[in-house]
Amino acid sequence: MDARRIVETIPQIVADLRAYHGYRTLWLDLGGRLVHAEPDEELEDEGFLYVGTFLRPDVEALTEALGRYVALSTASPRSSVAEPSADLGSARLVVA
Repeated sequence: MDARRIVETIPQIVADLRAYHGYRTLWLDLGGRLVHAEPDEELEDEGFLYVGTFLRPDVEALTEALGRYVALSTASPRSSVAEPSADLGSARLVVA
């Protein structure tokens, strides 16, 4: 996993999650792709690792949760580096 790429996407995930009024579950694949989905959607069979279920988390909360899987720096990433999200349907949003 590319820890730098993951750190750079955290602010975008936080911004994306602000649009939801309920809980969202965050998943991570072995390539470092972050996905959030409805809490009842299980993605382990698709090769994703469960990161946690959150209600509008901040950057620090997601950095801490992702730190269990990769060594992440808490330094602020450049906001211009974060890639835009791609909508993969009504239930999931992927930030790569």
